Amino acid sequence: MTYPVLDIIGLEKKYNDNLVLRGIDLTVNHGELICIIGPSGSGKSSLLRCCNRLEDISSGQVMLGREEVTKADTNLNILRQRMGMVFQQFNLYPHLKVLGNVTLALRHVKKLSRKDAEEKALLALTKVNLADKAHAWPGELSGGQQQRVGIARAIALDPEILLLDEPTSALDPELVGSVLSVMKNLKTMGMTMLVVTHEMGFAYEAADRVVFMDGGKIIEQGAPERIFKHPQHERTQAFLSRYLKEP
Repeated sequence: MTYPVLDIIGLEKKYNDNLVLRGIDLTVNHGELICIIGPSGSGKSSLLRCCNRLEDISSGQVMLGREEVTKADTNLNILRQRMGMVFQQFNLYPHLKVLGNVTLALRHVKKLSRKDAEEKALLALTKVNLADKAHAWPGELSGGQQQRVGIARAIALDPEILLLDEPTSALDPELVGSVLSVMKNLKTMGMTMLVVTHEMGFAYEAADRVVFMDGGKIIEQGAPERIFKHPQHERTQAFLSRYLKEP
């Protein structure tokens, strides 16, 4: 059944006098994978950070289900369990093994017992094909494996939506594929995802919808086939000109 998980309504964000998000309207439905593309500085990462309140908005609303999460009294701990976030950098604790990194929030935020937290963590690690690395140190892993641990840490909390901010941008090119493969698998499992990415092939192949942003606005959005092969706006056409060969 399709229903809105995340609803962004008239969202604006200012840094001093600089308006970086200009009236963003976007709905993400249950089970959808939406890829946001666009040039650097177009407001893509700011949009994600406003959604889970890492940045305060200047005006507008963000709804998670039926709850407005941009209200002043929103419980941010609960919000960030419901809306998982994966960053460009892996942000793993080097002094904790993989299992410890994934169980940390489960034990200290969700207050699960060690046994229950480890069971959920191992299930999440299995989903990212890293159960065999549960007792490794982060420093023993490749960058792609560390990012997959970051994804496991987020999905272990059973979020309603996963926000991914350029999750492959810090990786060597040969490691990108393993992370993108995990994201595709999560989609098949029904995970709702909003992804900022420069991986155009992934956006074309995996997204249900592609959103093109520039200058703090959504310029156009639609099915990947239409956006990549028949972009309507001249700014989209200019940005995609180097990608318009078959992705």
